[in-house]
Amino acid sequence: MNKNRINSLIPLGMVFGSMIGVLVGIFLQQPIALAFSISIGAGFGLLVGAVAFSFYSKK
Repeated sequence: MNKNRINSLIPLGMVFGSMIGVLVGIFLQQPIALAFSISIGAGFGLLVGAVAFSFYSKK
C-alpha cells in the first residue's frame, strides 16, 4: 500500500463506522440511540482504522 492510503485508514474507518452507526440508529428509532450509535460507530471505526494502520505501516 502506498503511504497516502495508509495515512487515510483511520479517518476512513471513522467515516464508515459513523455510517454504520447511522443505519443502526435509524433502525432503533429512539432519539438518544441515534447520537449514541453514531459515536459508538465512530469509536469502533477509529479502533479498526488504528489497528489497520499499525498492521500496514509495519510492512
